[in-house]
Amino acid sequence: MKTYLATSILCLAALFGDSFAQTTPMDFNRKDCNGIQRHLFGDLAAGNAVIIEYFMINCAPCPAAGLKLESMKSNLLAQYPGKIISYAIAFNNTYSQATVNNWVTSNGFSAIPMDSGATQVAYYGGMGMPTIVILAGKTTHSVLGSPYIGFNTNDTTIMAADIRTYLNSLNTGTTVGISTNASKIDGLSVYPNPANSDIVISFSLKQSADVIITVYDLNGKLVKRVETAQVNGTYKKTISLSEISSGTYLVKVSANNQTVSQKITVVH
Repeated sequence: MKTYLATSILCLAALFGDSFAQTTPMDFNRKDCNGIQRHLFGDLAAGNAVIIEYFMINCAPCPAAGLKLESMKSNLLAQYPGKIISYAIAFNNTYSQATVNNWVTSNGFSAIPMDSGATQVAYYGGMGMPTIVILAGKTTHSVLGSPYIGFNTNDTTIMAADIRTYLNSLNTGTTVGISTNASKIDGLSVYPNPANSDIVISFSLKQSADVIITVYDLNGKLVKRVETAQVNGTYKKTISLSEISSGTYLVKVSANNQTVSQKITVVH
């Protein structure tokens, strides 16, 4: 536990600013830990969906997340052979390629191992490990939903639904991009930050939906859950955090099979 907490603190020290929902992938074109050239935008242009897990070696939830992603990928490949590519990319730039390879193989993962992912994690707004992004778009490369930060095993249901929507659209010829998967949650704001007793959450929805707001600690433990039925348009809600200990947390807002998130600090 002490090692994991220290690892989480290291992540926070390395990544500044709040989490945010990126809509465009950050390209890479370099060799993986096995010396094979990999081009992200090439993968996407071929009509593949790409799963990336950014991990740290001593991160307790990272292998568990990886196992869920492996199961999800296996199920998707059975339905869409050859159309799912996954990467396991080390957040810490100091990890050697041998260390990254060992983490991937020792956990039994089929994901492509890559090192030096700190710049990408910062781009996607990651804090805490693992950070997971789902990417697609044959002509318009985009992030499906939002980066998943502080992974919850239920997130794979949303990820898989987004991937199926995209790949089905290619099969039916209904779209050449992924506009149907664009996040329907706009303008997420969580304030004040740092917070003392209450936070205000505001955003807008493009269409009516049930809203679930959850708050997780850096160990991935759920500490708060609020549900609101049938929200449409601008949404604003005050949530009490008086029962939550001082520390850093992740606020997730889910609606219409999409999730966006933001980091907050609670100081009592």
